[in-house]
Amino acid sequence: MKQSLLTLCILTISTFLSGQEIKFSVAPTINFAPHYRSVQGGPGQNIKVGFSSSFDFLFINDKRLNFGFGLNYHFSQLEFVPNLNTGEMILHTEKVNLLSIRFKSVCNFKNNFYLSFDPSVDFHLNHDSQQTINNQSGIGLAIGIGKNIKIKDALYLNIEPKLWIHNIIPFNDETFPYRLTSAGLNFGLAFGR
Repeated sequence: MKQSLLTLCILTISTFLSGQEIKFSVAPTINFAPHYRSVQGGPGQNIKVGFSSSFDFLFINDKRLNFGFGLNYHFSQLEFVPNLNTGEMILHTEKVNLLSIRFKSVCNFKNNFYLSFDPSVDFHLNHDSQQTINNQSGIGLAIGIGKNIKIKDALYLNIEPKLWIHNIIPFNDETFPYRLTSAGLNFGLAFGR
């Protein structure tokens, strides 16, 4: 009975994964949080580094356009620089931790190049109301152009410059929201195809 159950599980998983791509990746990032509306007298910012890690599952249908979903963790640091109009603010760095559920769409081109367009639902973990940066929970977007480099059958090295914009449609009411924006270079392994 145990062998039959194990065999059935292996067959189900292998059938489910056939024609799919699973990708694990990490990316060093640079982070900034511009206002989408100009604000006179707001604090300045210095660019700081962060990182992103992701797990993606893509349904491959051997056509130009493929869809899937992903889970992303993003760590960012933002350094706010006071000016004459910011009162008692001091130079300080704020940390932002985000968890994102992404809905992936990938347009494939020749030679394993692709364009990815990933709307996301972002959740700001441990936001403090004392922070200068707004709560980044909301609808976001990630755009990337990448290439899968074949290592061996069903194993690819993935390289993808990517831009993440968070809080495009915020879940909280904000008058002049900061929208965390990050640029990075994804490095990962893709399995399947």
